[in-house]
Amino acid sequence: MEPSQVYYETPLNERMRTMLRLEHMFSQIEHSMEGTTHWDTRYAMAAFFETFSVIARNEFKSELLQELDRHFSSLGRLAEMPHVDPSALNRVLDDIGTSREALLRSEVISQQVIRQNDFLNAIQQRSSIPGGTCNFDLPAMHFWLEHNDPTLRRDYIADWWKPLRPLRDAIQLALRLLRQSADPTTETAEDGYYQMDLDKSTPTQLIRIGVNRSANVFPEVSGGRHRFSVRFLEQPNPNSRAAQARRDVPFALARCVI
Repeated sequence: MEPSQVYYETPLNERMRTMLRLEHMFSQIEHSMEGTTHWDTRYAMAAFFETFSVIARNEFKSELLQELDRHFSSLGRLAEMPHVDPSALNRVLDDIGTSREALLRSEVISQQVIRQNDFLNAIQQRSSIPGGTCNFDLPAMHFWLEHNDPTLRRDYIADWWKPLRPLRDAIQLALRLLRQSADPTTETAEDGYYQMDLDKSTPTQLIRIGVNRSANVFPEVSGGRHRFSVRFLEQPNPNSRAAQARRDVPFALARCVI
């Protein structure tokens, strides 16, 4: 059954933006790998190179280790509170520790790894050009797509992105814990607009907004460390400009902090 509520997420710092983008690209790789057509393989390869580009540019492994350390420290302080289940807390702390060790041992793929593989290097160089991976530009890729069955192509892709899996697992764990850190409250945007000040002493990392499908609106969020605002927009026709809803809009709000 399709859920009645759609959640929209807005990151409030650069690290969180990168984590959400990588989560999105990892999901695209995994979904495309399950397909059997040439196009599925192409989408998986495109997401692989996009993922690599983000990681190489931001040196994200060290930042993610810092995020896991912060989670471990923050959650560890909960052991002092009487209402916390110690066994459940210890399981979470163990998960963080296991993920951190796997990430430390991993060798995140580098530009040099791509360059040493002529096949991957050629595809990466052409991927930045619109239409640059078409058959006449990359006959080697065309040959690979035509002469290998989907299972073999999937095995190759799985092997290429294997070094990224500890990173994927750590991101999934960090985001899961962050999303679970806040219970949603019910709020109302009067005339489609809502604003809230944020606690500067405990910076909010992620805003999650749940909207009933029947409301036929979507949120546009602007925010920083001190406050955020939400405009709920209507756009029944994608060929027309979205406009602010001129009615009260109830929604669920979660301000995620660890």
